[in-house]
Amino acid sequence: MTQNSADLEAMLKRIAETRINRRGFLAAAGYSSVAAFLAACATSGSSTAPSTSAAAPSSAPSSAPSVAASASPTPAPSYKTETELIMYNWSDYVSKKNMDAFKKEYGVSKFQYDIFDNNDALMAKLQGGAKGYDIAAPTNNYLSAMIEGGFLQKLDMSRIPNISRINPTFRKQWWDPTEEYCVPKDYGTTGILYRSKLIPSIPQSWREFYDMTKGPASGKVIFVDSRDDVFIMPLKMLGFSLNSVEKDELDQARTILLDVAPHLYGLDSNLYGRTMADGTAWMTLGWTGPLGQELKDTPDKGYVVPSEGTAFWLDVWVMLADAPHPNISYAWLDFIQRPDVQAEESNYNLYATPNDDAKKLVKPEILADAAIFPPDDVIAKLEAQKDTSASTQRNDIWEEFKSKVGG
Repeated sequence: MTQNSADLEAMLKRIAETRINRRGFLAAAGYSSVAAFLAACATSGSSTAPSTSAAAPSSAPSSAPSVAASASPTPAPSYKTETELIMYNWSDYVSKKNMDAFKKEYGVSKFQYDIFDNNDALMAKLQGGAKGYDIAAPTNNYLSAMIEGGFLQKLDMSRIPNISRINPTFRKQWWDPTEEYCVPKDYGTTGILYRSKLIPSIPQSWREFYDMTKGPASGKVIFVDSRDDVFIMPLKMLGFSLNSVEKDELDQARTILLDVAPHLYGLDSNLYGRTMADGTAWMTLGWTGPLGQELKDTPDKGYVVPSEGTAFWLDVWVMLADAPHPNISYAWLDFIQRPDVQAEESNYNLYATPNDDAKKLVKPEILADAAIFPPDDVIAKLEAQKDTSASTQRNDIWEEFKSKVGG
C-alpha cells in the first residue's frame, strides 16, 4: 500500500467514525477523492516533473488541439451567439491572450470583466439584486448557497462537450453531485507569499508567520480580503479544523486575529502582488497567482504551504440565472476547456488545471512547481473548505477583525 493510499484509507476511516451532518459528510467525501487525485497530479503529467433557447451544438469539429490522439476535437457551435459577454471574476484570473482569441473567434465586440474581492462580495452583490452578469467563478464551497438563493441557472452540458476533458475526480462531487450547475476552473492552496531579501528568515509554519508579522515584518504584511482564507491561519495554528464552528475554538482564533490585526498593512485580494513587487509589503497570506504575474520578474519571491496544513480550494465556472447573453456564455465555457486554451490559463495564472488534456501542454517547470502541484506530504495536510457562512460567530469575528486592521 502506498503512503497516499494509506492516508486516504485513514481519512475515510475518520469520516466513518465521526458523527456529522449530510453536508459535512459530502464535503469530507469530496475532499478525500480530490486528495487522491492531487496525489496523482504531483507525480505525473510531465516527464520532468515530480435564458434564450438555442439548438444543440453541431458535432462538426473545428481545428483539433495538439494533444493525444485519443482526445476528441472541439465541436463548433451551430447556434447564433451574442456579441457581448459580461464576466464577474477575481482579478487577473483569465489570460488576456485567451480573452482576445475568444473575441476574435466569436466576433465579440464587448467583453466586460468586472472584479470582486472575495466570495462574500460576490454573494452580497447578487443578494442585493445585481443584474446583467453572464458568468462568474466562485469557489466550490459557495455553490450550494448560490443554488439555494436562485442565483444560478442549470447548464446543458451537451453544449459544453469539452467538460469531458476534466478529470472525473473533479466532477459530480458534493458541490454539484448531478453536474448541473458548474464547470471546474482551477484549484490551489492558501499559503504564505514572501520576499526573501526583505525578511530575516522564510516562515515555514503559520506560527512563524504570525510571530514575524507581529515582529520584524510589522506593517509589511497583507492578508487577502477573504474571510475563510484568513481563518485558516489561527485555526490551523491552534491544531483545529479550518472549517471549525465550535465556540471555544473560534474564541481562541479571535484572540489571535485581533492580536495580529494592528500589525497588518491591509486586506487586499486584488493588488497584493504589486504591493509586494515594489517592496511595500514583504509577505502575504494569499494564493500563488502573483508569482507568475506581478512578481514574475522578482527573483526573491517565494511561496510556502505552512507545516500545520492549509486549505485546498477549487473555483468553478457558473452561469448566472438572468444571464443576458447565454449563448456566448456557453461558447466561453466550452472554449476555456480546450486543452491549449486551458494550458495557457495555468501558464498565466499559476493555478493548477483539472483538465487532463491541458496538463500535457502546461509548461514542465510549472508542473514541477510544488507550490502549484503539491507533493504527497503537503497533500496529506490539505483540508477542503466547507460552507461556514451560517456561523454568526465567524461572521462577527471577521467584521471585528477587519475594523482593527492597521489600527
